[in-house]
Order: sequence, then C-alpha cells, then structure tokens
Amino acid sequence: MSKVALITLEGSYLYYQNDVNYSQENFKLVHFPENQTYHIYSEILSRTESGEFLKIMVRYEMNSQFIPVFVRIEKSLGNRYAQEIFSIDIPNLELHYTFQDSQSTQEVKKPYNARHYLATPAFSTSTIFTLSKKFDPNARTPVTFIGSNNEWNFSERPEEKTAFAEFKSRDVQDFKINNAALPASHLCLYEFDSTAAKNEVPTEIYISKYFGIPYQLIQGENKILIKNLKKNS
Repeated sequence: MSKVALITLEGSYLYYQNDVNYSQENFKLVHFPENQTYHIYSEILSRTESGEFLKIMVRYEMNSQFIPVFVRIEKSLGNRYAQEIFSIDIPNLELHYTFQDSQSTQEVKKPYNARHYLATPAFSTSTIFTLSKKFDPNARTPVTFIGSNNEWNFSERPEEKTAFAEFKSRDVQDFKINNAALPASHLCLYEFDSTAAKNEVPTEIYISKYFGIPYQLIQGENKILIKNLKKNS
C-alpha cells in the first residue's frame, strides 16, 4: 500500500544573467505524514549556447527535523547522462556517494558530520538549512555544505565547502515582488568570516515564511526570482 503524499508547496523560479532569462526551475515540496518526512522534487531546464536543452532533476529528502538524508541529481544534455546519489547513514555518520554515467558507476564512502548540509543545483533546496541551523545573532555563522564538482564523468570525491551566513533581518517589512508585499527574511552569504580583512559583497537571499523556501537571490549579475508559489491547505 502506497504512502500518503501531500503536496504542501509548488512553484517555479526564473534564472537571469545580465537580465537575460536562461533557465527555469519548477518544484514541489511534498509531505509524507506517515513518517513525518519532507521531499523536494525539482526540475531545472536550461538552453545552452549550442541550442541544446540541459535538464536537471533533483530529489531532496529530509527527515522530520528538515535534515537532508538522501539526494539524487540526474542530468541530461543531448546524448549525455549522469546521476549522482548522496545517501546519509545518520547512525553511523557516513556518507555514501554514487556517480553513474553511461559507461560506469563509481561509489565512495566517507565520514559524515551531522552539522553538514547537502548542496544541489536547485535553488528551492538552497536555504533549507535555515530550518535546522542554529545562528549566532552577533556574528556570521559558518555553514558547511557537501557537494560535488563532477559533471559528466567522475573526477573527484565529494568535498566540503564552508560559507558564512548572517540574517540581516528575520522580518522584512517592505520586500516586494511585482509590487506584491511578501513576508520574508533577508539572509546574506559570505565566502569569509567577518574577522577576515576582506571587503566582500555578499550573496543576498530573501526567504519565505514557508518551510525555508527562498523567494529571490542576487549575486552580482546573476539573479533568481520566484515566478509563482502556491501553498496548498
């Protein structure tokens, strides 16, 4: 008998570079009440310079504390295909990573720190860490992500990268999209801690009040904007 699945949120994003839209992401946040887990299913479609379509499918599974425990990333471009799987063995604090292309499969195991978060290409999953991460109210908080630089072939093991996060405001009063006022939080991500002697322009993200799903990202000439967001009762 299949488990009950409730679509809690669904929406889409538009990706821009120099104000030119080059990609769209469609996503759903699904709740499984039986075991109190949440899944994000995302589809990203981009057109390359050669005119081909790059398609990325992301499945992002979280436990009841919104800690990611399983991620699958599937990529296809023309006749090229690659799949990555990140599976967390929480009791044994171990990460199981699998990379599969059209010719071979590579498997890697490595120690896993419970304070780490899994990174994906999907914007919809990018700020889920704010639901479980404890933030320092007086300083930038280090956040360690685990991700992969593998594209169409396996070249290296997953690696950790630390960013520094800081909430400029938990309650933005005047955030608007298309002249519609939206309740949001303002988060800034930095490459360095505030103690570093660097004058750094942060990546700015505005986050909705709904399950840590982001509304907007601004990073130099790159922007990601919410196109629509539907909350199901």
